[in-house]
Amino acid sequence: MRKIKVYTFNPKNQINQFDIFVLSRGLNSGKPLDKPCANSFVVACKDQAEKDFYKTLIAGLWKINYFKPLLLGSVIPFLRITDFRQHLHEQAEKISFTPDDFRSDIEKIKIIEAKQRKIAEQVQLLEEAKRIIMYRNFKNRRELR
Repeated sequence: MRKIKVYTFNPKNQINQFDIFVLSRGLNSGKPLDKPCANSFVVACKDQAEKDFYKTLIAGLWKINYFKPLLLGSVIPFLRITDFRQHLHEQAEKISFTPDDFRSDIEKIKIIEAKQRKIAEQVQLLEEAKRIIMYRNFKNRRELR
């Protein structure tokens, strides 16, 4: 397993399509992000397969609160980039012993995320339908006055 490049996000640097952004400050430190922010790390991947692997790995570690014990600071907790790099590499090494299992888990998670997005879209449409029904009801009452 090749050692992945992790660095602090800087808006002046060019962004690659295979970069993963990870929140570095706050209680959600270690959370993978879709878009960069000022308080984030960049995990530079070389291709889509590597991006999927690391994004799933980071999301899984964040979901099980793996990074919580690594947080420092009393007011705004933060994650050191050296700690993040070290632990990310260690966990990637552990998973590399069973890559087929992890790849199948990645595919399962992608399917679940797609279904989750679809359900969220349906919930949003239902909320919009409720709003329209209520609006129509109150609009008719206003015209009667």
